Amino acid sequence: MILIYHMLTTFLLLLVLPVLPLVWLISAKRRANLLQRMGLFTGIPLKKPGEYRIWVHALSVGEVNSAVPFVTGLKKKRPKENILFTASTRTGFETARRLMSPEKGGAPVSALGYFPFDVWICVLAVVFRARPDLVCLVETDLWPGFLSIMKLRRIPVVLVNARLSPRSLTGYRRLGSFSTLFFSGLSHVMAQTSKDADGFEELGISKDRISITGNMKFDRPGRDITRSTRQMLEKKMGVRTGQKVWIAGSTHQGEESVVVEAFDGIRKTCPGLKVIIAPRDPKRTRQLLRELPIAPYAAACFSDPEPERIKADILFIDVLGELALAYAVCDFAFIGGSLVEQGGHNPLEPAMFGKPLVFGPHMTDFREIENLLMDAGGAARVRNARELLHKGELILADTGLCESMGEAAQKVFYENAGALKKILKKLDGDFLV
Repeated sequence: MILIYHMLTTFLLLLVLPVLPLVWLISAKRRANLLQRMGLFTGIPLKKPGEYRIWVHALSVGEVNSAVPFVTGLKKKRPKENILFTASTRTGFETARRLMSPEKGGAPVSALGYFPFDVWICVLAVVFRARPDLVCLVETDLWPGFLSIMKLRRIPVVLVNARLSPRSLTGYRRLGSFSTLFFSGLSHVMAQTSKDADGFEELGISKDRISITGNMKFDRPGRDITRSTRQMLEKKMGVRTGQKVWIAGSTHQGEESVVVEAFDGIRKTCPGLKVIIAPRDPKRTRQLLRELPIAPYAAACFSDPEPERIKADILFIDVLGELALAYAVCDFAFIGGSLVEQGGHNPLEPAMFGKPLVFGPHMTDFREIENLLMDAGGAARVRNARELLHKGELILADTGLCESMGEAAQKVFYENAGALKKILKKLDGDFLV
C-alpha cells in the first residue's frame, strides 16, 4: 500500500509542477514556504559528524504553543543535544520563530524549518540535511510517506501529547485498512487521555506502544503579572483605568458578528465595556472592520496609534503573538472556534490568569479540558448571541461570580500539570541514547 501511496503523491506533484511557479508568484501565503516545503532552501544545516539530533515537529500555532515547554524541558534534560524544530503552516513557523529562536532568547532550538510536503523526493531532501536520531511529532500531523521513510531508515518516531478527536477517529475508521499507513511507522504514542489511547489501539497500535501521559498544555509556566506589567499591557490594549474588558480570542468567520451583537446588548447594562477581538487569522481584520455592524461604536486595530486604541470600544488584535498575554487584562474571555464547528481553541491561556471562560458547543479538540473547567465551575457554555449576552452580563455584574469562576479555572490549570515530566521520562528511558 505504501508503494501505491508514493506513486500517487509523485504523480500529483508532477501534475501540479507546471503551475507551481504561478502559485509562487500570485500567492503570498504559498510564497512564504512553498520552496522550503519542497525541500529547497530549507535553512536546515547539514548534520555534523558525531552530532545527536532530535527533530521536533508541530503542525500550526496551537501545536507550536504546546511544544514550547516540551522543547524547553527536552533541552534542559539533554543540554548537549541539538534540537531541530519544524512547523507546517506559515503562522506556525512564525510563532515558532518568535517563541523558540535562540537569537531572540526563546527555547534553545538549533534550527527552525518547514516540514516537507509528503512526497518522497521532498521528504528525502529535508531528511538528507536533518538526519535525525529521533523524531517527536506533537499532537497530530501524521503523514504516511514521511513515516515510511523514517521506518526504512530505522529512525524512531514518537507521537507526544497525542490526541484523537471523534471526528478524526471517524475519518480514520472510514479509511479501513488504509489507516495503517498513518500509524504503522510510529514507534510509540503518548496519549493525552485513556479515551485517546483506546482510539489509537482501535486503529491498530498495540498496547505496548501506547502510554497515557496527560496533556502538556497544562505544563505551560504560569504567569505572575506584576502591577507594572499589567499597566503596560493595559496601555498596549488601550484599556483605561477601571474599564471592564471582554476578550474574544481566536475567533473564526461567523463568530465576530455574534460577539458584536452580544457586546451591543451587554453595553446597556455595563457602559464603558471594551471588547477585544482577536481573529484566528489576523489578516481578516480589515475585512471585519468593513463588514461588521460596528456603528455607533468606535473601532481600532492593535497596530493603530495609541490614541485610537484608547478611544476604541472595539479593538481588533491584527498581529500575531499578543493574545496569550492580553488575557491578563480581561474580566472574562470567550474562546473562539467553538460557536462554529472548528473544534475550539486552547482555553488554558486565560485560565492560567484566573479568568472566567465562556465557549460554544464545539470544543471537540479540547473536550477533556472543557469538561474539567465546566465541572469545576470555571467555564460556561453558550449556543448563540443571546446566551453569550446573558452570560456576559452575569459575570460582569456579579463580582463574586467573576472571582469564583476565575479561581476555579486557575485551579484546574495548576492541578493538572505533570504530563511533561512523564513524557520526558519515557523518552529518556526508551528512546534517547
